[in-house]
Amino acid sequence: MSDYLFLIESRLNPEQWQVVLRMQKAAEARGMNLYMVGGAIRDLIGGFPIEDLDFVVEGNALKIVRELSRQKVHIPWQNDSLRAAEMEFPSGVSASVCMARSETYGKPGAPPVIAPATIVSDLKRRDFTINAIGVSLNPQSRGLLLDPTNGLADIEKKELRTLNNYSFLDDPVRIFRAVRFRARLRFSFEPKTATQYQNATESDAQEMASGEAVAHELRRIARERTPVEALKALEKEKLLLVLSPCLRDSRLNLQEIGRASKISHSLAKAGLLAPSFPLFFYLLTRKLPARDQTRLAKWLKLRKPETDLWRRMEANAKRLAKQLGGKAASTPTKLYHLLAAAPADLILFLQLLFPQKKIQARIKLFLQKQLPLRSRLPEQELQEMGVASGTPRYQKILDTHFYAVLEGKVRTRTEQKKFLKSLVQKGK
Repeated sequence: MSDYLFLIESRLNPEQWQVVLRMQKAAEARGMNLYMVGGAIRDLIGGFPIEDLDFVVEGNALKIVRELSRQKVHIPWQNDSLRAAEMEFPSGVSASVCMARSETYGKPGAPPVIAPATIVSDLKRRDFTINAIGVSLNPQSRGLLLDPTNGLADIEKKELRTLNNYSFLDDPVRIFRAVRFRARLRFSFEPKTATQYQNATESDAQEMASGEAVAHELRRIARERTPVEALKALEKEKLLLVLSPCLRDSRLNLQEIGRASKISHSLAKAGLLAPSFPLFFYLLTRKLPARDQTRLAKWLKLRKPETDLWRRMEANAKRLAKQLGGKAASTPTKLYHLLAAAPADLILFLQLLFPQKKIQARIKLFLQKQLPLRSRLPEQELQEMGVASGTPRYQKILDTHFYAVLEGKVRTRTEQKKFLKSLVQKGK
């Protein structure tokens, strides 16, 4: 195993590594060359937390996407012209895949002319050298590092360097991205890149960025571990004014976004993934006038599922809060069923914006006691009693036992063994 392949396997969590193996298998089955590229490789080499996995194939990436979609992989976004898609695996891992391509720009902010290309050409068309690195996942060259623009050296120097003199003008959203990377990675601009950035912003090139491209950048910020840092950096550079002239000072809702980020980390420890982009967008625009919210959503060309969730976020949270404070959550079992079925975003929303003691106490009970109990079901004991794992009967007995524990009917290991034995004997 090469050093880079070993690095990938050792740095990724088990769920991410399984996604890599699934992508390899899907590409090999179609005779397509697959590479892990971009931010995933940058963060692997730089020692940063790895949030998303980015893949490139030489060929039509959508063939792999279609196959994975039949295997319960959610596809929240797909672009047929780019042969690109974002994927959400059942394990909670996010990944993207696209066709290796070249890009030719006619004018600033205009969509580029796209053509299929080799992996080296694809790496050379990217924004910064630190993102123009790839690792082969192909049988004959697995683990081979591809670094045509010497991005490794820039990672070591902690510098952001563009790949050509017109990078910010060709694709103005790179102005936003550069500020995000500088804040997140604590990198500085290489001198020539600093001059390019200054010239681009002084000529208001950022105003030429497309709404759809800015929306993609906002989705990236929403997934940052500390999104407030990126937003503060964008505010300092006056780039958030491109989104809305009102998105500044007291109307920039940094405090709640920061609190939401901290809550999301605690939810993640409980196995709940939040926040989604609709919740992030809700918090980002919460203090803007309604007309500005609508205008911004339209300019960003938000996807309909995102828009629908954003618009219903507050109403859905109020409905859940009412249920949580009433009879729908009046017993431990009812409480568990209610919150286990609720989107993690709404649980976060209530923790953030509904301070009522009863609501907060019941959420705390669910997160700190009920979910841990659910993860410690007596599966081995049940198997030792002769009930086959994975069968409907097996799951029904575990569920019955869990609800009995929630209601205080089973407290000790002796009572647990006796209760399980009675369920097995009854043929439940």
